[in-house]
This record gives sequence, C-alpha cells and structure tokens, in this order.
Amino acid sequence: MTIASLEDQPFEITEVSTTIPDKIKYKLKTIKKGKEYSLEIKNRSTKEKSFIGDIILKTTSKNKPHIVVPVSCSLKQEVAMIPQTVSFGTVDSAKGNVAADKLKKKVVLKDVRGKGITIKKVKTSRDWITTEVSNKKGDKNGTVSIILDKEKLPKGKFNEKVEIRTNYKKSLVVDIIGEVL
Repeated sequence: MTIASLEDQPFEITEVSTTIPDKIKYKLKTIKKGKEYSLEIKNRSTKEKSFIGDIILKTTSKNKPHIVVPVSCSLKQEVAMIPQTVSFGTVDSAKGNVAADKLKKKVVLKDVRGKGITIKKVKTSRDWITTEVSNKKGDKNGTVSIILDKEKLPKGKFNEKVEIRTNYKKSLVVDIIGEVL
C-alpha cells in the first residue's frame, strides 16, 4: 500500500499501530521523505479464516494527524475438498449382493490457487478401504473414489480416515463413516 501526500506540504508518519497485532505484521518504508511511504502488511494468523481490524498511522500533517486503514482478510484453503466427510450410510450385508454404487463414493479436490493440482499419494486407515485416483498433471480438479471391499467389511459402525497428499504442503483428510449390518 502506498501512502502519499496530495498537498504540497510535507508530512511524516511518526507512529504505526494496529488493533490486531496477533493477526498481522507490517513494515513501513520511506519512498520519498516527507512525501510518499509504503506500508507492507502480511498475515500472521494461521488458524483464523477471516478477521478485520485497523492500522492506525500518526502523522505530522495538520489536516490528517491520524489515518485509519481498515484491514480485512479472508483466507482460503489451497485445496477445497468436497465433501469433507463421506457417508456410506447403512450397508446391509445380510441381503447378499450389495450394489457396487453403494460401496463407492467420490471426493473432488479443487485447486483454489489455480496452479494445478497433482494427487501424489492416497493412504487409507483400513485394508477394506481402497481408492482410485483420477487426475492429470496440471488439472485444476482431481477425483478420489473411495471404495469399500464388501468381502472384508467388518460388521458394526465405522469411522475411518483417508489421507490425500497433493503437490501442496498440507495433506487432506477425508472422514469415512457408515455402518455394516
């Protein structure tokens, strides 16, 4: 952000403060002494998805001794995963032949940043959960099909996890829930 005087009178920024010091950090640089300044603002928060606050500049200007700069931040994940929880509902194995589509669900990964997503590795928490990946290098979206092996399914409720690693640092975790009768 550039802060410049629109008047012929020189001014200096004497103090910078913020109402959200735990969420942002800032650095003031002089571009033209008495005329133009640069304020660099960076996100410090890693947990909050959005926040608002102000940066307050104290100046030597008679017309603008205080300048309040509103700060609004909305963080997005690098990769959106839809859905984040996959429910297989109730699988009635006593009926014999369970429809294949009842044992297979898809999770779509969408690249929010736009540099393309590559699914590198998928790890399941149980041997009766298998996966199929549909992803071409550089695609903005990828699909992971989660399949339950009807021969190995244990009876009772289940709450398992599938970890998906992509070309982004943070791995994604899909919750897998359901019940086998």
